Amino acid sequence: MDLYPALLQLVRILLSEDDDARTPELLLGLVIEATGAERGFIVVREGESYEQKFAVRFDRATISDEQRRFSRGLVRQAIEARQIVCLSREADAPRFALSESLEASGASTVLVVPLAHGDEVYGTVYVEYGTRGAGDEARRFVAELADLAGLFLRRAIERDALRRRTQSLERDLFARHDFQGIVAQDPKMIALLKTVAQVADTDATVLLRGETGTGKELVARALHVNSPRREKPCVTLHTSALPGTILESELFGHVKGAFTGADRDRVGRVASARGGTLFLDEVAEIAPDVQAKLLRFLQFGEIQRVGSDRTERVDVRVIAATHQDLPALVEAGKFRRDLYFRLKVIELEIPPLRERAGDIPLLVEHFLRACWKRPGERPRWTARAERALREHAYPGNVRELAHAVERACVLATGPVLDADLLPPDLTASAAAGPAAGATGAAEPRLRFSKLSADELEVAREAGAAQAERAFLAALMDRHGGNVSQAARASGLNRTYLQKLLARHRADGDG
Repeated sequence: MDLYPALLQLVRILLSEDDDARTPELLLGLVIEATGAERGFIVVREGESYEQKFAVRFDRATISDEQRRFSRGLVRQAIEARQIVCLSREADAPRFALSESLEASGASTVLVVPLAHGDEVYGTVYVEYGTRGAGDEARRFVAELADLAGLFLRRAIERDALRRRTQSLERDLFARHDFQGIVAQDPKMIALLKTVAQVADTDATVLLRGETGTGKELVARALHVNSPRREKPCVTLHTSALPGTILESELFGHVKGAFTGADRDRVGRVASARGGTLFLDEVAEIAPDVQAKLLRFLQFGEIQRVGSDRTERVDVRVIAATHQDLPALVEAGKFRRDLYFRLKVIELEIPPLRERAGDIPLLVEHFLRACWKRPGERPRWTARAERALREHAYPGNVRELAHAVERACVLATGPVLDADLLPPDLTASAAAGPAAGATGAAEPRLRFSKLSADELEVAREAGAAQAERAFLAALMDRHGGNVSQAARASGLNRTYLQKLLARHRADGDG
């Protein structure tokens, strides 16, 4: 066995890979291939127990529960002694026979190598061999792996634990709060929803800022239904395109005879929301004279109906929203500065869809379930349609995506949804494709608004996810959705491929 090429490949993997799920599997796959082992995994110490992680060649379809067992005694010995433990069925027959897990595994040789960094031993590489057994070179190679990969694998396991805790917290967030209609897994949206959950219990005025179609009204609803006011009304007023007199009447109400056509007293939206929440959408459109009266209400909690000289107190929480740049309007003298600061006690920015591209597959699936009306048929997108949905810039944000999916469902004549069912601007974006440079290499269509390090990191993650989705779509299309065939043909480990498919909600099961 020539260890040098395999060790060189191991170092390259450690230097180039940053996927905490993929890298340990690649390393273990390299160990198994180089040493002729049957299968392997990493055993991690968690408190007083030992848990398998990153198993390679442990296909649940072909490996029994008995064969998946491992000797915790050997793991404990390797950790406590900080030495390689190698046990052979032939050379150590009595000890082999005494261990039910070893006897049931079917292995002829078991090699357990401690994973250490500094003075800490946190787990082992556990490798099983068939009839071939494990020679001295195999032991040396696995020992080199443990030495080189110890720190990386330790950090990978820590990040995996952190990721699982984060996912658990996210599930708990959605379990404890009502975010009906909001579909998200992107870190920006999760952070926003955590803030929503945090401020919902207060009476603080909230200003929602975001482009048209980002879901400001859904966030406003979440603020209301997760607050103590949830049993009271949540009243919405879209202020755009309403002249000042009508808007004032809509907000504060009027008395009979206040103006032509006022043939009876009317309770305004503020009084209708008494004890609850008033949502003012497109607040930047409010006329200047009404802005002053809205400011007075926010300051003193009092309203005066149009045509009346009497004031009344109303307890209402106000949530306002706009897609416009309010600070710029303030500087231009088009919006009252004092009202702006009164509205932005809590200011929440809702990211556009292009900045949370990882949510697109989830949203597509959500809207597809909502819009598909043919029982007994399971709709699925073609690779062309998926590409069009994935690559479009969505200037209309989530609302535009929802309408695109609805259109496809309405026009479909069968369960296969191709790109021709999507709006022309989506298919035009996909047909044009990324702009090609002088070398012919495709450049991704990226848009940056803040030009910050965080935005660059988000773009990198989104680009990697986009490449994975495109690869999976083409791979599964080629192999008719058969995971086993796709894994063999692509050279990917079947378990890893299944993880990728689950991550991206790709069609087709093995």
